[in-house]
Amino acid sequence: MHKGIYFMGWYRDMWNYHPSLPMKNMQMVEDITDIHGNMLIWSCLGSGAIGLPYLDKEANDDIPPRLRLYGFMNDKEFCTELKKRGVKVFAVLWKAQLWEFGAEFSEDESKLLSLNLLRGASENHKYVGMSELSTNQYPKLFDPIEKYFPDGLVNYFGEKVGDFLEEFKSVSLEGRSILSNWLMAPDHDHKCYSPCCNKDSFLAYMKRNVEMMIDANAGGLHIDEYDTPKHVTSNAGCFCRECVAKFRTYLKDHNVALPEDARDIESFDYREYLLSKGYTDENLLAFNANDRWKIPLYRHFFDMQMASVEWVVREVSQHAKAYCKKTRGEDFPVTANLFQCFPLGDSCKKYLDILAGEKTELTLRQDGWYRFAHGWLNGKDCCFVEDPNQYIRDINVDIKNGINDRFILFALEPFAHGFHVAFPYGSWLQNQVKDAFWPDLRVLRKMGPWLDEMGYLFGKEHIADIGIVYDSASAYENSVSEPAVGGGSTYNRIQKISLQGVKELGKQGAFSSQGDFGHFFKLVQALSNRHVLYNVLFESKDEPLTKERLRGYKTIVVPDAFLMDDATAGVLTAFAKEGGRVITLERCHEALKECEAYTAKTAGALVEKLSGQKGFIDAPESLSYSIDLRKTEKGCALHIVNYNYNEETHRIDPLEELSFGVKLPASKATAHSFPENPALCASVENGVLTVKNAGIYTVIEME
Repeated sequence: MHKGIYFMGWYRDMWNYHPSLPMKNMQMVEDITDIHGNMLIWSCLGSGAIGLPYLDKEANDDIPPRLRLYGFMNDKEFCTELKKRGVKVFAVLWKAQLWEFGAEFSEDESKLLSLNLLRGASENHKYVGMSELSTNQYPKLFDPIEKYFPDGLVNYFGEKVGDFLEEFKSVSLEGRSILSNWLMAPDHDHKCYSPCCNKDSFLAYMKRNVEMMIDANAGGLHIDEYDTPKHVTSNAGCFCRECVAKFRTYLKDHNVALPEDARDIESFDYREYLLSKGYTDENLLAFNANDRWKIPLYRHFFDMQMASVEWVVREVSQHAKAYCKKTRGEDFPVTANLFQCFPLGDSCKKYLDILAGEKTELTLRQDGWYRFAHGWLNGKDCCFVEDPNQYIRDINVDIKNGINDRFILFALEPFAHGFHVAFPYGSWLQNQVKDAFWPDLRVLRKMGPWLDEMGYLFGKEHIADIGIVYDSASAYENSVSEPAVGGGSTYNRIQKISLQGVKELGKQGAFSSQGDFGHFFKLVQALSNRHVLYNVLFESKDEPLTKERLRGYKTIVVPDAFLMDDATAGVLTAFAKEGGRVITLERCHEALKECEAYTAKTAGALVEKLSGQKGFIDAPESLSYSIDLRKTEKGCALHIVNYNYNEETHRIDPLEELSFGVKLPASKATAHSFPENPALCASVENGVLTVKNAGIYTVIEME
C-alpha cells in the first residue's frame, strides 16, 4: 500500500513560495518514519524553474554550522537519508514555471542580501531567475550556465540560445507574455512565466534538469503541470516562432487544406494570418468556448498543441529512466500530475509507473469520483493530492481548533474506494490564504501504522457485478467541443439535500450536462448515493475493453460513449449475445442501438432499476454513509465511510445502527475502525449484518 506524503513542508502562516521548497531537516525524516510514509511527492529539487545554477545549490550546497545544529541538510543529503529507510523521494519538475524573483545585492554583487522577501537591505535591486542565471549575470554567486550546457543550448532552428527566459516563454497571438499567475503570491516582486512546451530547447533544458535530480539521488521523478499547453492555449497562446513553424509542418503531415485567402503552405504563418483577419487575444481565450473552433484552422492548432502533452511526458520519462539506469544502475519510477484524471492525460499513463494528480472540488463526500478514479487507474498504483479550496481551508481551521474528524474522513475516504490521496505535510493552499495545510501529526502517527496493520483488508479486487464503462475518446471530445456551462455541478448540489431530493433530481433530468462528461459522473454518484456496488471500466486506445475484463459482470452500463470505436462496441455486443445485459445512457455507438436505452430525462429510472438489484449487499438507504466491498483471503471486507457531519460541533457523529442484507456466505464479523472506537460492534446472523455505532471509518471483516 502506498502511503504517500504531500511533502512540501511550507511554513505555517506564510505564503507558499514556488518553486524552491523549504530546507529539509532530520526532524522531517523522523516524522516520515513515524507516519510510515513510503513515498514523498512534490517534495524537493524543484528550483530548476529558477535556473540550473540555483538547483545546483539546492541539491549540493554546504550547510552552515548554525543550520547543522538543527539537523538541516541539502536536498541530496535528504534524499539519501530517506533512501536508507526505504522511502522514495520524488523530485518535482515544474513544467509550467519560469521564475524571476526580486533580489537585493551588496554593491559588488558578491552577496545576496534578500530574495523574494525584500527588506530594503540594499539600493542594489535586481532580479534572480531564468534570464539572469542563463546569461551569467552573477558570477560571484552562481556557477556559469556552461557548466550544465558545455556546448550551449541550441533551438529548433539550429541557433545557439542566449537568454533562456526569452527563448522558453510562451507568447500570445498579440505578443503578450503568458503568466502562470496562480502560482504567485500576492503583492510580491516576482513573476512566473509560462513556457512553451512545444519547444525543442525547453525539452532539452528539462532533460538536463532531470539528470541533475538523479545525480542528487532522487528516488523518483514527478512531472508537475503536465498539461501546460492547455493552460497556455486557454490564455491565447502560444504563437512563438517555433509553434508557427511546427504548425506549418503539422498541416502538411495531416493534409489539411488552407483557407482560400491564405498564402502557399511553404510560407504560411498562422500568427500573421490571424492578425491580418482582425483576430485578437480576446478571441482565443477559453471563455469563448466553441466560438474558438469557428476561427480558421484553430481546432487543428489546438490539437497540435495538445499533442505536445504526451510528447513531453514520453521524452522526459524515457530519458530519466535511461539516465538513471546508466549512471546508478537502478530503475527509476516516474509519475506526473495528471490533475483531475481528465482525458487529455490518458495517453500519458503508459509512460508512468505511479499515477498522480490533484483532486479538485473537495467536499464532505467524494465516493462517486473515487470509484471512477479507481477504474481510471486500471490496476496501477496512485498518489494524488488535494487541490485546495474552501473545504480544505475549513479542515485546516478545525485542526487548529483541535478537531480532526473531517481531516480523518478526507484522508481515509479514498482508501475505502481503492484510491489514495497523500497525507499533507505543509502542503499547498494555493496562496488563497497565508498559510499551509498542516495536519495534527499525532493523528498521522497512528493512521499510518493502522493502515499497515489493516492492509490485508484493502485488496485491489472490488466485489461488484455491475460495470460502468468510461470511454476516453468520448470524454475527451466532450471536454473539448462541449464546454461546461452554468453553475455548480449536480454532484455538489446533492450534498446538501435529502435522499428523496436526489431521486427528484433524477426525475427532473438532472443528468443533462456539457463539457464535464456529466452523464457519466452524475450516474456514478447517483449509484453511490444509493449504495449500489459497481466498478468503473476505463477504456481507451491504450487500454482496450476486452472479453476478459467483462468476466464476472452481469450488467454493463455505457454512458454517452458517442465516439466509442467499433472494436469496443463489438466486445459489448458479444457480451450481450452471451447473456450479459448492456444498457446505454444518452449517445451510443450504432452497434448498441438495440440495447436497453435511457436518456437524460429517464436516467432517474435507470438509477432506480439498478438500485433494485444491489447484488451482494443490500444496504439501508441514507446519504450519511457510503460502502465498498473488497475480496480478502478469508472472505470479504465491507468498508463503511461515515458522512454524518454535525455542523455545530464540527465532528462526525456515529451511525447508531445499520442493518445490511448480505448475499455472500458469512458466519463471522469482526469490526475494525479508525480512530479507535470502543462502542463499535458488529454481528452477522441469517444473512443480516448489524453494525452499531460506526464512527468515521469502519471496516467489517466477514469470514
